[in-house]
Amino acid sequence: MAKKYILPAAISLAFAPLVTQAATLEQLEKQVQSMNQRISAQDQKMRVNGFASFAVSSSDADSGDALYNPGASNDTNGINNESNFTRYSKIGVQMTFNVDSDTSIITQLVSRGENDFATKAEWAYIKHNFGNGISGKMGRLRKPNYLLSEYFDVGYAMPWVQPPVEVYGVLESSANYDAFELSYDMNFGDWSANAQVQYGRYVGTETKSDDLMAFNYSMNNGVWTFRAGYSQANASVIPGSDTANDLATANAGMVFIGKADEQFKASNLGQFMGVAAMYDDGTFLAITEYTSLTVESFIADQDAYYGMFGMRMGKTMPYLSYATVKTTDDDIRELISALQAAYDKEQIRQTLGVRYDYKPGIAVKFQYDMVDAKDTKGEFDSVPADGKVNVMTFSIDTVF
Repeated sequence: MAKKYILPAAISLAFAPLVTQAATLEQLEKQVQSMNQRISAQDQKMRVNGFASFAVSSSDADSGDALYNPGASNDTNGINNESNFTRYSKIGVQMTFNVDSDTSIITQLVSRGENDFATKAEWAYIKHNFGNGISGKMGRLRKPNYLLSEYFDVGYAMPWVQPPVEVYGVLESSANYDAFELSYDMNFGDWSANAQVQYGRYVGTETKSDDLMAFNYSMNNGVWTFRAGYSQANASVIPGSDTANDLATANAGMVFIGKADEQFKASNLGQFMGVAAMYDDGTFLAITEYTSLTVESFIADQDAYYGMFGMRMGKTMPYLSYATVKTTDDDIRELISALQAAYDKEQIRQTLGVRYDYKPGIAVKFQYDMVDAKDTKGEFDSVPADGKVNVMTFSIDTVF
C-alpha cells in the first residue's frame, strides 16, 4: 500500500526544481521586458546626434604671404602654403531631451580645430510647441540670417567643404546669440512655409548688438526652396577692442581732415537682409544667395553673392561655384589709409569641386578655389602679394 504512493511522490520531487526554474525564467523575462520598456522610454526622451569634419587645406601663396580665410576666433589660423589640418575641422554633438510631447531641451556642443578642439556650448535652448503650427524657443540660438544657417557647421549637409566665406563669413564671427523666437509653420497646397521672428542680444569680443530683431520667411515644395530675411540691431564696439581702436583712428582722421563734426559714433544702427533660392530634384542641385549688410559707421557696408551648380551621378557630384563680396561705402574711408587697408575689400572666388558619398553618413570632398582679392584685403588677413591665390582642400564629413 505504501508503494503506490512512493512513485508519485518521487516524480513530484524530481520535477520540483524544474517548476521552480520555470518560475524563475518567467520572472527574468518579465524583468527584461520591464527593463526594455524603461530603456525605450528613455530613448524617446533622449536623442543624441553627431557630426564631424576632418579637412586639410593649403594654398600656392608664397611663404609669409597673407593668410586666406583666417578663423573668426583665431585670426592666425588662415590657410597658406603649409598643410592646415585645423581650419575646417570640427566635431559636434547635439542632444535633445524631450520633457514631454510638446517641450524639449536642445544643446549643441562643438569642438573646433582652430581652437585646439576646445568644446563650447553653441546651442542651449528650450523649445515648446503650442499647437496649430506655432512653436517658441528661448536661450542660445543660431542666427537665422542665411538659407543654410541651421546647418552651418554640418559639413555633410553642404555640397562644398565650407559654405562661401564671401557670404557666410559674417555669420561665422557672430553665429549664435541669446534670444527668444516665435515660429509658425503653414501649408499652401503642395507648399510648406515657415515664418520666424526673433528678438535678442549678441555680445562678442569686438562688437555687441542690442535689440537685435530678425524676421524670416521660407517656403518649400520638395524641389524648390525660397527664403527672404531681414534683421537689424543697435551695434556698438566693445571698449578696448581692436574695433574700438579703429574707431579712435577713424575719428582722429576725421578731425585731421577738418570733419570733426562728422565723427563716427560708438553705437549705430546695423541692418542685414538676404534672399535665397534652391533647386534640388535629386539629380541637379542649384543654390543662389544674395546678402547686404549696412552699418551707420566706418565699419564696412558690403554686398555679397554666390551661385553654385552640381549634378549627382550615382555617388559622385561634381560642382562649380562662383562667389563675390564688395564693400559699398569705401568713400567714407578714402582719406584714412589705415582704415582703407583694414576694411575696404573686393573679392571673387571661383570653385571647382567634387563630392563622393562613400557610404550613408560619410562624404569625401575635394575642392579647388581660385581667389582674386582685387588688390584689397578680401577675405585674407592682409593684402596678398600677388592678389590671386589658389586654395586646395580635402575633407571627410560625417554624421552619426
